[in-house]
Order: sequence, then structure tokens, then C-alpha cells
Amino acid sequence: MSSQKYVIALTGKKDFSKSEIGGKAVSLNKLVKNDFLVPEAYCITTDAYEYFLNCTGIYNLLEKQAINTIKVEEIVKEIDKAKIPSDLVDEILKVYKNMGQGQVAIRSSAVNEDGLFQSYAGQYETYLYVNSEAKVLECVRRCWKSLWAMRATLYHAKHDINIDDCKIAVVIQKMVDADAAGVAFSQDPVSGDESYIIIDACWGVGEGVVSGQVITDSYRISKSDYALIGSEIREKKLKCARKDNGETHIVSVDNEYIKKQVLSAQQYKKLAKQVVEISQYYNQAMDIEWGVENNELYILQARPITSKLSDAITYFADENETDPYIRDNALFSRMDTGEIVTGLMSPLGLSFCKFYQHNIHGPAIKTMGLLDIGNSQHYMGYIQGQVYLNISASAMLLSQCPPTRDLMKFTKRYATDDIDFTGYCNPYGEPVTGWTLVKSSLYWFSYQIYNLFTAERIVNKMIKMRQDEIDRFYSLDLKSMSLSELNDELARIDKYFLKACKAYMPFFLQSFALYDLLAELCEKWLEGKGEGLQNRIKASMNSLRTIEVTRGIYQLTEKVNTNPDLRTVFINSDADCLQANLESSSVGSHFINSEFAGFLNKYGTRGRQEFELSIPRWNDDPSYLLKVIKMYLVSDVRLEEKIAEVDKERVSDTEILLKKLPLFTRLKFRFVIAAYAKMAERREDTRPTYIAETWFYRKITTEVLSRLDNDNIVSKDDLPFIDFNLFRKYVSGKINVDEAFSRELIDKNKKDYLINRNSEEPPMAIIGGYKPRTKKVETSPTDIDVIKGVGASPGIVVARARVINDLDKEAATLQQGEILVAKFTDASWTPLFVLAAGVIADIGSMLSHSSIVSREFGIPAVVNTKVACLHIKTGDILYLDGNNGEVRIQTKVVNNKLEYEEALAI
Repeated sequence: MSSQKYVIALTGKKDFSKSEIGGKAVSLNKLVKNDFLVPEAYCITTDAYEYFLNCTGIYNLLEKQAINTIKVEEIVKEIDKAKIPSDLVDEILKVYKNMGQGQVAIRSSAVNEDGLFQSYAGQYETYLYVNSEAKVLECVRRCWKSLWAMRATLYHAKHDINIDDCKIAVVIQKMVDADAAGVAFSQDPVSGDESYIIIDACWGVGEGVVSGQVITDSYRISKSDYALIGSEIREKKLKCARKDNGETHIVSVDNEYIKKQVLSAQQYKKLAKQVVEISQYYNQAMDIEWGVENNELYILQARPITSKLSDAITYFADENETDPYIRDNALFSRMDTGEIVTGLMSPLGLSFCKFYQHNIHGPAIKTMGLLDIGNSQHYMGYIQGQVYLNISASAMLLSQCPPTRDLMKFTKRYATDDIDFTGYCNPYGEPVTGWTLVKSSLYWFSYQIYNLFTAERIVNKMIKMRQDEIDRFYSLDLKSMSLSELNDELARIDKYFLKACKAYMPFFLQSFALYDLLAELCEKWLEGKGEGLQNRIKASMNSLRTIEVTRGIYQLTEKVNTNPDLRTVFINSDADCLQANLESSSVGSHFINSEFAGFLNKYGTRGRQEFELSIPRWNDDPSYLLKVIKMYLVSDVRLEEKIAEVDKERVSDTEILLKKLPLFTRLKFRFVIAAYAKMAERREDTRPTYIAETWFYRKITTEVLSRLDNDNIVSKDDLPFIDFNLFRKYVSGKINVDEAFSRELIDKNKKDYLINRNSEEPPMAIIGGYKPRTKKVETSPTDIDVIKGVGASPGIVVARARVINDLDKEAATLQQGEILVAKFTDASWTPLFVLAAGVIADIGSMLSHSSIVSREFGIPAVVNTKVACLHIKTGDILYLDGNNGEVRIQTKVVNNKLEYEEALAI
């Protein structure tokens, strides 16, 4: 054909309406018109789509029908088998040939998509790295079909869209195989500050930025003169790259680029200028996706910022609290709330916490002897993706019990040093008195007697129940189960989850209470000499479940060591290829399916942040465990000797200190120590039972999402951004799929999560409201002589730092004798403590995981440093003083052995 009737170039020379080319194409055309560098693009118009429908007879199926009465499956089936008219094929392929027949992106552009105030993003299909004529035609057909995918049809019906408006165009655009990519905001999306631009930049293509899969550099640019206000250049060890089949995956960054700045001054200034111009053109704040290929900066997409916080907005942990006095005076804390909710949570993780809050927590804490369990609204709170315990409300509930009548004792236990309690009163009132106190005290006493006489039986029952339920769940064929059957299974999980939490809670609280009592006795009777004692006594290593897991990994390592061929596979395999190499070799496959499978059967439900359902457990992805075994093989790990040494030191300390005390006081000490050790053992024996149930929730959630992905309704990659409670309503049949997996909600959750990742972390404890702030960025890290924190485990060590931000991806980089530096740690980090010379954590207290396990392994630790991960880099030589809670950076990253040895001699 000499002219193009159905496929037009998006050159900006002519304006088109949405009814002609769809929302996405209109936006691209406007950007080109205003001289922004947009990848070469063409549009297969809505007329082409209607021409296809008319030529194939499909239009007759649609004529005069309402959206909600159309037989979607029939339409999709007809589009699938219908032949595209030859003249339309010729036009499409001519354009593809003109573009050089290289890699292109095929994007849907529906008439009702990408409006400024109503987003349909994600309802229709996009295909990247399309590289042949046949694939181009097939992807165009798929885009047409996506107009009638169930999710889009439900969306149309929900928004009362007329059948005549159900049209779709398709954009064919040159594929930017980005060397670097990211997002830019024309104003601070957290505070709303309009004076500067924020840019996040990563290596590779940009898909990994929003989901948090890759680390980015951050830049803050002044709008007035495009000068750099501040930047944070991070270690970017991973990037999102293209596979040969066109899909994307996460790969390692070459060493020379890990610490290299992604954008040059010229690039970030150019990008900032374009961001301002695009924002001015649309006359509103914009969120812009960009990519750099061969040093050319391309604008890939521009959307309005929909999640902006005003300077006047203040966050309160309990967003539903209507009483201003309670709202402004309740103390919320995330100190010692358990490692399962430490750190930033995804929207799915947060919604699961809310499920726990309103359905499990109340009945569980009743087993501690609480006659009145209060209102579930007052149990927990949430700020910027962080989970808090309502300490004021919890103190009031515990005041029913004789030993915990003092509201302020419990309240101060969870407060940070910066909280001022001068004149503070619990906003929930005064402890109960009179007959109510008598009833609650009798109730508490009766429960303590019951717990005392049933404790061992309950522990044994929980251990058996855990393994029985794991074996039972393994036997289920989730793929063959109907939605109704999966709902019944979820109801069963609810029942056993509650049982397990009820069993765990008394041991959890009592172990904390006994530890606090031990600390009081040390302060009273040992006059400052007992700090080392209480630290080492924190728990017996042999009874802790986290140590038991480490012992299991060590025993697997010993098995590998006895088999030279198997050991060779481990030693010679790169950490990222280890699992695949084992599975492809006979000796490795036998190990995976025998000894390793047995370990997973017992411990495979464990993992990181175990209330975070979006994170795989060891059963889902065991690669981390295999990497630890490889690390143990090349290190001098003497686990049992270390355990015996620390135990001996603990016993020695106890005897030396207690020997000086009067007999009765000594006996009292021994009783508290023994009671604490027993309670800690029971706590750790019951804890894995409720953790196993959370894995069951995860497996059913991923199964349902996989089905919806296959039906082209919801992407399985949206897992971190769905709402668990809406998911439950969908599985139970109470709401439809569109209500449960609303595109608006998923897109909002993605944006909120990105904002939370780029926000300054809220405080560990807070009274009243919190105004979010953008994460600080600096042109270069401020020089700092001493980083102060809490001395959590005694001892002094000088060694090289190893900063680990992503456990699964970076664990294998830890070398024996290095100081482990992390934001926080949880149970899944324990195997690394065997190799570390010391531990530093930004978040933590004397009873956090980092502190407990460091003491158990006898290595110095400093926690609650807040800024260690910002100032310390891998390779720095650190002086770690666990006695006084100080860290000094002796020497910045060094490259030659002489400097390193000199630093160690300091």
C-alpha cells in the first residue's frame, strides 16, 4: 500500500483524540509534539480494530449488547481464531520494517486508559522485546483480546462504560533496552515540597524499581537552577535485564558498576529539566518513567502523581481513632515486637497483620490471664509501612493482672530515650479497681495455675500438631482444589493458627517478664557487675529453635564433607548457580531429595519476616540455605565447640557472681534463671507452630493468584500489593474478583510502597502524630568519628565490615571474621552469626534478635545505631565496642593488604 490508513506515526505533527488512538498513544503524541525524546512510535488505530471486527463478523456479536451481558469467552475465542485482514497485516508489517525489524514494545492503548483523573493502567496488555513479524502480529491480537479479558470487562461494567466506547488502539514502539532507568517525581511525593525534583536511578531496565527488587541511587535536584541538593550513591549489586526470550530477570551487576554513580551531572540535569517541562505542560505534579540507552535519555511514560502528602497531613498509628486525646497521647512502639514484623512491610504484609490484629491477637492474649481483652482496634498501629504495638492500650490491659498493675513500668519498657514522660498519663484511663480488680485478679491466678500444670502438655501438643499439619498440607494438591475447597482449607488454617498463637503467647510474655525480673535482681544485688551475666543468661543455646536450625545446617554441611563428589559440586559452583548445579548432577540430586528434603520437612516453613506473605520461605526457595552450606564448607566452623565455650563461660560467670551473695538471694537468682531458661525453651518450641500456619496462608494465596494470572485477570507479580482481607472475601465468595483485586487499589499500593521505601524511617517509638519525611540524601556521607548505639553483647573486635541489605542475594558474600552490618536481623539470619566476628544493627534493643543471638554466640554487638548502614561500607575497617555501644570507622574501604593489617593492629 502506498499510504497508511490504519497505522499512523506518532510524530506530534497532528493532534488525535482518544477515540482515535486511545489514551496512551495520545499522551505519547503530546510528549513528542513538545520535543521530548520519546522512542519512535506508531499507533494501530481504533478504526483498525473496528475494521478487524467488521471483516471477521465479530462486531455482530457485540452490536446492541450491554457490557455485562456479553459472553466474554466467546468474544475472546473469536478474536483468537479470526484472520487479520491482509491489507491491515501489510500496514502493520510495513511499519515494523520501517522501524528496522528490531526489538519493539507492543502496548495496548484503550480509549478509556491513562486519563489524568481516572487510571486504567494495567487493565490491558503490554509486551516487551518483541522481535519478529509473527510475534508482532500475535501481540497485536493479544492486545485486542485484552479489551475483553475478564478484568477489563468487569472494570468497564463497574464504571458504566458504553459498548460504543469499548475501543482499543495498539502502540508499536521502539524498545529501549535501557542501560539505566528509573522514576522521577516533579515534586516530593512524601511531603509535597514543590521546590525540588526526586530521581531514583538503577542499572538495567526499570521494572525492578517499584517492586523493590533492585537498589537505586537517589538524587534531589533544585527546580530553580537544576543544581544537585543531595544524592545517595548506593551499592547496586543487582539489576533487571532482558533474557533471550524477551522476559526480564534479576542478574548481578558487574563489579565496576556496583558503586558507580548511575547518572552523570549532565544526565540528571537534563532529566530534571524535562521533568519540570512535562509537569508545566500538564499543569500538575507528574511521575515519570525514563530510560537511558547508548547515552540517550528517553521519556517512557508520564503520569500524574496520585499519592501525594501535604505538609499539613500528619500520620497517626491508629488511623481510626476518633478521640483526639487518645490519638495525641497514646504511645506506639515497634521495639521487641518480634522479628516477624520488623522492617518495611508490603501492602500484603500489612493487611495480613491487620487480619491477625482483628481475628487472632485478642483471643491469644486472653491465655495470658486477661479477663478483658479490650477492643481489637487498640492492639496495633501502622505508620509508613511499619507495624507498631499500642503500648498504652496494652499497659492498660495488663494492669488487670497483679504483677503488671504499674502502667508506667510496662510503658517505659517499650519507650526510646527521646520519649519525655514528664506529666504523662495513660490516655485510656486508670487501672481497674474494686470488685472488677478482684474478678480480674482471680481470673489471672486461675489461668496461671492452669498454665503451670498444662505447660509441658501444651508444648508437646504444639510440636506434634506442627509436624502433623505440615505433613497434611504437603499431601494436599492445591492445584486441583476448587475455590470453595481452598476456602474451607483457609478456615482450617485460621483455627490452627489461633490455637498455636494461644499456646505461644503466655510463654512469650512470661519469658519477657522473667528477663526483666532478672535484670532488676542484677541491678539490685550485683551493683553493676551483673550485666554480663544477664546478657549471657538470656537463653540457653541448646534450647533455642534458631540455634537448632543452625545446628541442622551445620550437620548437613558435615554430610556434604563426607562425600568428595558432592563437596566438589558445592565448592566449584557459583552461589547463584549452586541449586541448579546440584539438581542437574546425580550426587547433588540425591542430596536434595534425601538429607536436604528432610531438613526442609522440619524447618522449611521458616524464612525472613514471617508475617510478610510476599516473601518466599525456605520451602519455596531453598537457595539461601544451600549458600550457607557452601559458606560453611569453605570456613572453619566449629559450632559445637563454640556452643560449649559460651555455655562454659555462662556457667562460670553465674558461679563467680552468685557465690558472693547470701544463700536466700542466691537461691532466688537460681530460681529466676531456671524459670527464664525453661520459659524461653517453651517459647521457642511453640513459636514455629504458628509460623508454619502463616506459610500455609502464603501457599493458598499464591495458588489463587496463579490461577487469576493464567486467566489474565491479575498478575502474580502483583502479590505484594494485594489486600489479604479482600482476598479472603473473594475466596469465600463474598465479593467478586474486581472488588478484591481492584486495579486502582493495586496501583495505589504500588505507589504507596515506593513512597514508603523512599521515606525516612519513622521512629521506633512515638507519642501522637508523625509527619513523613523524604529519606535524607547527601552529596557524600558526612564524616563521623563514632557511631553510637546500644551495647547488646560484650566484647571488642577490629575487623572488616560486610554490609548486607538483602539477605537472600548477598548472604554468600560474607567472609568468616567480618563484622556483619545490617538494618535489622531476624531468625533467618542466625546461620551467619556463626561466621561473623561481630554484629551491628540499625534497629534493635537488648531483646532483639541481633542482641540475643550475638550473646549466645559470644560475639560483640551494637544495635539501635540508626545510621550504621548509611555511613559504613563493605570493606571499611571497624572498631566495634560491644561494652560501651560504640562503633568507630578506623579505615575507609581499603584495597591493599598492608593497609588492612595496619588497621587491624590499631
